[in-house]
Amino acid sequence: MNHPNRALDVFGCGLDGVNLIEASAGTGKTWNICGLYLRLLLERGLEAREILVVTFTNAATAELRERIRTRIAETLDCLRGRAPAGDPFVPRLLEAVQANCGRTRGEMAERLEAALGCFDEAAICTIHGFCQRALADTPLAAGLPYGLELIEDDAELRHEAVADFWRREVAGAQSDPDLAAWLAEKKDSPEKWARLLKRLQAKPLSLSIWPEGLDAPVQALRPALDAAFAAARGIWQRDRTGAVQTLAEGLPSLRGNSYDQPRLDRSALAWDAWLASGNPLQEDIDKKGKPELFAAGNLEHRKKSKKTPPQHAFFDAAQDLVSLRQRSLEQLARLRLRLLRCMAGEAGKQLRAKKRARRVVAFDDILYNAWDALCNGARPWLAGALRKRYPAALIDEFQDTDPLQCAIFMALYDAAGEGGARGPLFLVGDPKQAIYSFRNADLHTYLNAKARAQDHHTLAANQRSTGGLIEACNTLFAANPGGFILPGIAYRQVSLGDKSRPSFVDESEDGVCGAPLRLWRLPKKNGLYLQRDRAQGLSVQATAGEISRLLGEGQAGRIKLADRPLRAGDIAVLVRSHKQGGWIKQALALLGIGSVELSQQSIFVSRDAEDLEQVLAAILEPARQARLLAALATELMGASAAEIEAVSRDDAALTYWTARFGELRRTWLARGFGFMLRRWMDEAGVSRRLLARADGERRLTNLLHLGELLHRASTEHPAPDALARWLATQRAEAAAGEEAQVRLESDRNLVQIVTIHKAKGLEYGIVFCPFLWDGYQRTRGEPDAVEYHDEHGNGVIDFRPEASKDVALKRRRREESAAEDIRLAYVALTRAVQRCYLIAGCYLYRSGRGEPSPKQSTRSLLNWLAAGGGLQYAAWQRQKLATATIEQAWQGIADAAKHCIRLTDLPQARGAPLAVPAASPESLNALPPPEHIDPGWRIGSFTALAHGAEHESAASDHDARAVAPAERVAPEDLPAHDILRFPRGARAGDCVHAMFERADFTNASAWDDAIARALAIHPQRNASGAALKLQREMLRGLLEDVLAAQLPEGIVLGKLLANRRLNELGFSVPAAGLNPARLNAWLKANKYPMPRLTFEALQGYLKGYIDCVFEHGGRYYVLDWKSNHLGFAREDYAARSVAAAMQEHGYHLQYLLYSVAVHRYLRRRLANYDYEKHFGGALYLFVRGVRPGWRDAKGAPLGTWFHRPPAATLATLDALLGGQPKAIAA
Repeated sequence: MNHPNRALDVFGCGLDGVNLIEASAGTGKTWNICGLYLRLLLERGLEAREILVVTFTNAATAELRERIRTRIAETLDCLRGRAPAGDPFVPRLLEAVQANCGRTRGEMAERLEAALGCFDEAAICTIHGFCQRALADTPLAAGLPYGLELIEDDAELRHEAVADFWRREVAGAQSDPDLAAWLAEKKDSPEKWARLLKRLQAKPLSLSIWPEGLDAPVQALRPALDAAFAAARGIWQRDRTGAVQTLAEGLPSLRGNSYDQPRLDRSALAWDAWLASGNPLQEDIDKKGKPELFAAGNLEHRKKSKKTPPQHAFFDAAQDLVSLRQRSLEQLARLRLRLLRCMAGEAGKQLRAKKRARRVVAFDDILYNAWDALCNGARPWLAGALRKRYPAALIDEFQDTDPLQCAIFMALYDAAGEGGARGPLFLVGDPKQAIYSFRNADLHTYLNAKARAQDHHTLAANQRSTGGLIEACNTLFAANPGGFILPGIAYRQVSLGDKSRPSFVDESEDGVCGAPLRLWRLPKKNGLYLQRDRAQGLSVQATAGEISRLLGEGQAGRIKLADRPLRAGDIAVLVRSHKQGGWIKQALALLGIGSVELSQQSIFVSRDAEDLEQVLAAILEPARQARLLAALATELMGASAAEIEAVSRDDAALTYWTARFGELRRTWLARGFGFMLRRWMDEAGVSRRLLARADGERRLTNLLHLGELLHRASTEHPAPDALARWLATQRAEAAAGEEAQVRLESDRNLVQIVTIHKAKGLEYGIVFCPFLWDGYQRTRGEPDAVEYHDEHGNGVIDFRPEASKDVALKRRRREESAAEDIRLAYVALTRAVQRCYLIAGCYLYRSGRGEPSPKQSTRSLLNWLAAGGGLQYAAWQRQKLATATIEQAWQGIADAAKHCIRLTDLPQARGAPLAVPAASPESLNALPPPEHIDPGWRIGSFTALAHGAEHESAASDHDARAVAPAERVAPEDLPAHDILRFPRGARAGDCVHAMFERADFTNASAWDDAIARALAIHPQRNASGAALKLQREMLRGLLEDVLAAQLPEGIVLGKLLANRRLNELGFSVPAAGLNPARLNAWLKANKYPMPRLTFEALQGYLKGYIDCVFEHGGRYYVLDWKSNHLGFAREDYAARSVAAAMQEHGYHLQYLLYSVAVHRYLRRRLANYDYEKHFGGALYLFVRGVRPGWRDAKGAPLGTWFHRPPAATLATLDALLGGQPKAIAA
């Protein structure tokens, strides 16, 4: 359907149907979305929660939400009598609404007040957020379980599913050894196949094309192949000389372009190697020569006309062997593809099953589940239900959509609604800025949606750049009307918008044209163009030099932006890659100019991630010399080649480093990853070493970022080897979620080096584009399958071997790639507000062994924009345009807009270092210290209150701070396996806690596993051999005694089922202004003996982890395991000793806080909760003294403390934590 493009009148356009708005760069897209949103509120009477607004990132969502809220507030203020600001938005909106539907100002104010009051419910979200919300509200309708947890990355689950398939189908006992060897030759692995599965699942609507005949029966070729190999080897061994001589003598009868003596010699050597290998399927023989030159069939095919080819028995045997080998390899390739197809189906299903079983969902699953629920036909009413909830939708950045997302929106809004009309749906985007194909954004989907839209609008008034820069871009992109290559995308002239721009004054170039677009032409030297690498170096040098000049003139007051001197932060250098950014950063540093890099690159593909992985591998296995030396060779450790060689030759040095890394491993096991990382950084001087580098801030930021991500992941992967596997998976997958994007290393006022992908949506005063001239076209690595779009714009993933060689497909894929590169250039050239520097022209490039040629540059995409007018892109790639013609085209562009475009040769002089004015000592004054520093919001815990430490960690022994009593000698008659002989201290306590946490109290057969696991996670000192066996016996005895003992309230833990207890129950209790004076007063008033508390006042949360909460007889109890060693005698665990320990260590406060947390938890979870009925109390077990036979004279068990705070007492503590200072005693 052909639609005219009309300029959008946001206050007068219709609000029905499916509308496409093409918004060129800087044309006020958000301004117009706000206008449409408020019109839907006021004219259609929709509520804020009924208007769906979707964009594609969380940051964009937050910005759009704030902009819309602000517009509502501004309009409401105007309706209440406040004069509007200079922006015409509000007056035009009010005038239009009155004209369009006759709403009175009072009615409009009422609607906007309602919208502002419930704006927190506004449906402004990302596409994933919308689909998640839709599915969460209708899980049964979507066929999904309740309570799915969102995971950002499902790489581990995907790897599990693929690894299961690999073990079953590839590594199993029934697998074909030839196929297994073929897979190894192809470097297949579960990791590689998991990446392929990810690729397929990311594009579920793409058509997968597999070769025909994949399911053909497998032929038993190996016996015949072995026989042919043996026959050929036998003849070769008997008469190699005769076979070679016969072929050499027959060369005159064979075609010279296929046969000559050097080729014959190489082929004979290839036969030597092949037949000596004993492997008929030897893979690399073709690299050594062409064995088929000796085959009878090839000799017959390559003979000269009317000539007879040479004859020899080996030639016939070679023909049989070569043919059988080829058939075998083709069959193996077919079987491999069959396995891949099977893996894609089976592992995909298993992955979905794993996610359902674990009740998790990933981002891609959210979209797929929403599409499936809407489009599979099983729930035809669901689209209507969602459309009724969201009657109108505005989709921002629609050029970045993909087929799945587009299908969801079209299912909701492209069909007739209750009134018989489509929409209202507004699709807002700019196809010229579609640059995210690597994220599976699909421009062809946009173009297909464009064809389905009922009305097309454009935004053509640029609100960003100055008039001169707008005219310069209009001139540049008008030079080639087909410059964007793909049909359906064209550059439309834009005009100067009404928005005011900051003033820009440049008085540094007297008498020189102040053109906003500076074209730098690549120069010649001695009449010859520069080599590509030399041109890159000069481009970097010229860019850095001009930045230094601009900043120097700014310091001198001759260049001003917004009435102030030009600053480094006003300047951006746009690059394609981190490598290019590194060149610019280094060049700027040489001139004394600081810079900062902004990129969407994943932190996991950085050099620092690779180095950290090497270091962690050495920490995990310090005894492996290769890993140890590799870690020392990293830039993090900083050892030189000479130092590494010296260590490798010195046993004492090796022993030293092995011990150091071994101690780090023990720290990791005992204290966790975060503590170990900090210890390593401190001991190895990592921060100091990195900061001494020119890029030190960048490198240290990366390392700390990786440490944070690993520390967070360690909660799910506490075992060191599991965490190392997690890191390896993230690096293999190049995980690139928002959390994994490289962070800003500094917020100082620095020159910004930005990748073009990251720069989209941003603007800068002055922009440099130093690398757009480069004609080298990057090729996408697509193993196993090629991706392209068919003639209808639908995605295809083609696994046919011939697809990678198809000339038409190659051309189509090359054009798609080139079209995206052109769009990247458009994004780069439209970021500037005041001035843009662009380097263009021709250069030389040596391809292979040939002479350097300008061919690559004359076919570059930037030159295509300038000189490709009137040509199809395919013809441009074949043309042999003279460099003079290219230069004339650039000169013509400059001449067409002389006052806007200035064309000069690239400056070749080195830039002058920037002089940074030093502050005089007299100007430096220390700020007066504040009278009071508010401690601010923070997290505290029992440990922090009682001991001034930071918050607790899960599964840590809370007795670790207890001071051990003076060491006493164990009685001689105390059995060796008695738990009283078990080690003491924090490590021992952690081990005891871990055992109780992992043990199933009612299943004694599993206790040994729990004990072994606890000792493995928390190994005790000198525990090996007989000592380790004895420790296991001690813990077994402890477990048997504690679980068999009868405790207060008739509790026997050995009868407690696993589903009646919660281990390590975490809690966060709000604490409003809790201070030690009030808490000490409360404890004293309620007669709880405690050491005096001296913690810093807490405004925030009390956080902690309760060892165990269990249910017994309908009541819920707090249970804390205490591993304190109170002595070796039975009486050391009597009530008086236990009471003393409770008071000394402040445990009364601990169980009171735990009781408040459980009280609040039960109050929210139990229907008709009653403290007196449901809360049982707090039970503290000093486990070394808890035994079935150890009871006092009254029959009470030793080693126990039990208390149930009165309800009124607990209520006053609850109130005190909640900020009610008068709550003291009950």
